[in-house]
Amino acid sequence: MDTRRPARWADQHPAARVALLLVLTGSTLLLGWNLARGGDAPFYAAAARSMSGSWHALWSGSFDPSGTVTLDKLSGFLVPQALSIRLFGDSTSALALPQVVEGLVTVWACSVVGLRWAGAGTGLVAALAAASTPIFVSVFAHPMEDALLTVALAVALLCWQRAAITGTWWPLVLAGVAVGVGFQAKMLQAWFVLPALLLGTLLADARPGGRWGVWVRLGRTAVLGAVAVGASLVWVVWLARTPVGARPYVDGSTDDDPWAMVFGYNGLDRFRPGTFPGSVAVHPSATPAPSGDPGRLTKLLEPHLGSQVSWLLPAALFAVLVGAVVLCARRRDRAAPVLGGALDTRAGAVTLVVVTVWLATAAAVLSVARIPHTAYVAAVGVQLAVLAAVGWCGAVGLARSRSAWLRALPLVLAVGQEAWWLFLAHGAGEPTVLAHAAHAVANATVVAAVVALLWRPRDAVGGVSGPRRASRAVIATATGLALVAGPAAFSMQALDAARDGSGLDASVGRTVGVERYHVSAPDWRGGEPATYPAAVRQLVGLAGRIDGHRPGTPLFLTDAWRLSSLVVSATGLPVLTDGGFSGTVPVFTTRQIRERIDHGLRMLVSISGARADDPVLRAALAGGCRTVPDARPGHHVVLSTWPADDLQWTVWRCGLPGPSTGRVLVRPAHGDGPVRAWVRPARAPRAGTSAAAR
Repeated sequence: MDTRRPARWADQHPAARVALLLVLTGSTLLLGWNLARGGDAPFYAAAARSMSGSWHALWSGSFDPSGTVTLDKLSGFLVPQALSIRLFGDSTSALALPQVVEGLVTVWACSVVGLRWAGAGTGLVAALAAASTPIFVSVFAHPMEDALLTVALAVALLCWQRAAITGTWWPLVLAGVAVGVGFQAKMLQAWFVLPALLLGTLLADARPGGRWGVWVRLGRTAVLGAVAVGASLVWVVWLARTPVGARPYVDGSTDDDPWAMVFGYNGLDRFRPGTFPGSVAVHPSATPAPSGDPGRLTKLLEPHLGSQVSWLLPAALFAVLVGAVVLCARRRDRAAPVLGGALDTRAGAVTLVVVTVWLATAAAVLSVARIPHTAYVAAVGVQLAVLAAVGWCGAVGLARSRSAWLRALPLVLAVGQEAWWLFLAHGAGEPTVLAHAAHAVANATVVAAVVALLWRPRDAVGGVSGPRRASRAVIATATGLALVAGPAAFSMQALDAARDGSGLDASVGRTVGVERYHVSAPDWRGGEPATYPAAVRQLVGLAGRIDGHRPGTPLFLTDAWRLSSLVVSATGLPVLTDGGFSGTVPVFTTRQIRERIDHGLRMLVSISGARADDPVLRAALAGGCRTVPDARPGHHVVLSTWPADDLQWTVWRCGLPGPSTGRVLVRPAHGDGPVRAWVRPARAPRAGTSAAAR
């Protein structure tokens, strides 16, 4: 590792630069193959459409164009999607395009970390490892918050590494800012990397012309922590200090508190519900849990989740173990550099500590937490890719050792890697044609390791040249390709549109009911971002006849985002939504809805089976509202993006004289008891009583 100036790809041999370009090109093809088919979850697709058409909605993270309620999480991950829609129009490919760019930046960042750490070969293998990681292939091809989080933390590691090598301050500040960007994408999960970066900053002591003292290192550590935390909390603080009437209601909280949304609903309450006051209760059944994830501590090692990210675990552990032995040996007798020179400087040794601690932190948290979506495991992908590349570097170096014992270590790694691939491929149901190809390469690698064990290198004075050097380069290249053959073969399933995951749950592999593997035709552009059923289209037309789509007036107000998200995604028109994502957030009170009716709101849509204390239903029954017969009340709409979920509604035309009349389906206010019919009695309002007071 060069401590005078970090290595750059621009300074490398043209063949290395061409190889990196080929990796990035292949990654682009794989990520974009089904770009127009991989839509977002309907809730977030609607939010992206809202944010694309309104700067206020963009900065406040609003679900609806009117800016009345935020998302149930920080909205930073949707900013690139909203800007993409604003530039290229509303389509599935426009929603997913920013994630492809984020994926390419992640691959490049891993390659630069490997290049600076142990040379061009390690950088190329790190790029291959990142580009072939199955969860990355799916996450970066679909609109998900994990994509921006992953690229932000990869860039944070890259900037921190430069600060550790050169001792300059600005990369350290940029590392903290990158952590803050990751926090805007997925909140507390971005802080998985903070313990490692802070520890590494405290241990690294390089500076131009000398070394940092302990107090300076403490100061640098404090600066990194302050910048990271400040950049993370800037939006939360801004929203909390904005007057209530000038900002949307904060989803995920029961008292309009952004701190409760971030640190309660999306934080501590995920481990122990009710820990943070003011946050909405987290119900485990609210989100689908991936099959094979029963909450065991070994979940990341089991095929369902391990097949998405853990293919290179043996090589990564090999790098950590060999690195630990080398560092301990150097303490005693300054042993000769190994691992391609990755540990011959203090910055290189500290980089090993940082990546290992980051991997251990993320794996520990994911092991004890419930994982509602497979995409969560992307949190360990960058670390495994980089460590596996260093493990490859060490294996190639040890294969050229004069000691038979050291030459045996790459053989142990090759056998262990192949056994691990067999376990994951069989447990995850990898197609036979892909599994056989990967294991043929793995078998060849084991044979090569046996040959290396039996072949004793000659003594070379002044280095190796000629055919012997060329043969070593060929062996190193073949070994690097063999290392990523397993995950690359598994990731090729993404070329099948039925096996590349979705915006609801990014993953690569077998889909229920899909047994045959085939390569789908590429679909790069266009695509409908959300379903728009005929009944919902009729509902929008009815709202136009009732209200006339007056500027500045919402189309209607409903108590279910499942309905409003379809309308917003398809039309971009403002639809007010009560209940938030969970359906229990008090965005509106009955009085506030009645006030909006007094000021011109003419249409309410209540979901059939709503609770008796639902504000929308109570406002509709409070007087002046009638059910609309030609709105097909109770009509069933099956949402293809939310399986097994039937949607029924009743349309109310409000602002009319007299009492409310209509028949609706209502649940009791407490509990999930049987649904019953409730007919509002015809009762004239008392004289002198305003609609807002009822």
